[in-house]
Amino acid sequence: MSFLDTLFGKRERSSDIARDRLLTVLVHDRVKLTPDMMEQLKADLSAVIARYVPSVDAGAIEVTLLRGESVDHLKADIPLRRTTQKY
Repeated sequence: MSFLDTLFGKRERSSDIARDRLLTVLVHDRVKLTPDMMEQLKADLSAVIARYVPSVDAGAIEVTLLRGESVDHLKADIPLRRTTQKY
């Protein structure tokens, strides 16, 4: 969705949203990841990354599976808290 669509209120059709949700379910089924396994993966990722990057916001990490043309992708969105640096 582009900026102008967001600004002027153009919304996705419910059929497009339903299709995207179905594709997500199919990808999860194909790679055999249960919701519990996804939560464990998210917890493990946040623990490992927090060891190296202390500003990780562990509660806001999102892990999703995306369907590609020839392969599926695991996407992790890991927000970092901004810290002020004193020089």
